[in-house]
Amino acid sequence: MRIGVVVDSCCDLPKEFIDAHGVVVMPITLRIGDTLVEDRRDPAETHAFYAKHLDRKSEDFAESIPYSVQQIESLFLERLVLDYDYVFCLTITSGRSPIYDHAMQASRTILTKYKQIRRQAGVPERFGLAVLSSRNMFTGQAVLAAEAIRLIRAGGTPSEIGTRLRVLVDQTHTYMVPADLFHIYKRASKKGDKSIGWGSYTLGSMLDVKPILHCHQDATGPVDKVRGFEAGVERLFTKAAERVRRGLEVPYVCISYGGALDAVPKLPGYVALAQAARERQVDILLSPMSKTAAVNVGPGAVSLAFAASGAALH
Repeated sequence: MRIGVVVDSCCDLPKEFIDAHGVVVMPITLRIGDTLVEDRRDPAETHAFYAKHLDRKSEDFAESIPYSVQQIESLFLERLVLDYDYVFCLTITSGRSPIYDHAMQASRTILTKYKQIRRQAGVPERFGLAVLSSRNMFTGQAVLAAEAIRLIRAGGTPSEIGTRLRVLVDQTHTYMVPADLFHIYKRASKKGDKSIGWGSYTLGSMLDVKPILHCHQDATGPVDKVRGFEAGVERLFTKAAERVRRGLEVPYVCISYGGALDAVPKLPGYVALAQAARERQVDILLSPMSKTAAVNVGPGAVSLAFAASGAALH
């Protein structure tokens, strides 16, 4: 059985991983002033985007526009119902984006129209589709997608894979250290993010106090505060190394950065995290933070995610 994985472009997976495993990316359109830009998870385009578009701090300067119901229907009916026999569609948390709702609406039409398309193409008529909200963002979505690919390669059935992913959704934790609080305070707040209020924004900007933000089961909020960006990243990486040594539910830690990736191994705490990952045979998947994420949380941010049962970082 041919099983595929579809994600939206908020999913912070390396381009090499996406290409190697045939992960299908639904692009998100960004409005930058009067210009429309597609977020397709192209590293070169993303790097240029950071430099070109995010130098202006205007509350209304940028917004993200997700794939519509009709666009998702077209993607499946024109391509995916023929390329695969079963597809897992993993989306960013439904609390931050309508992509999950759009995909759920589209799935109803897809499942009523695919038979004739497959019949005309001479392939067996049976096709299945599961739409899952990751209940998470960015690297958290990437952890689930990477595990889906691992389970597919291990020969899992759609039922087995779906059951496992639904369990992991509730065990996935994403952390982020923003370099600049403006974007979260002004832009992400327009999508319901209340993790940074006026007081925290004002004080943090004056004293360079950075929150460590945690996203889990659709909810986002600060779990720690540190003076300085690098100190925040060091604490995050050090705590993550401890969590890796205690054991994870899947053998991946996903990290994304809103800048040049060669800077990440030089950040404080990364060496300890990489050592812990090697000891426990955990792969670190490092990728550029998506343009969509950068619009909402600002350039220079670091995001890290893993799946673990019980307490996450403490």
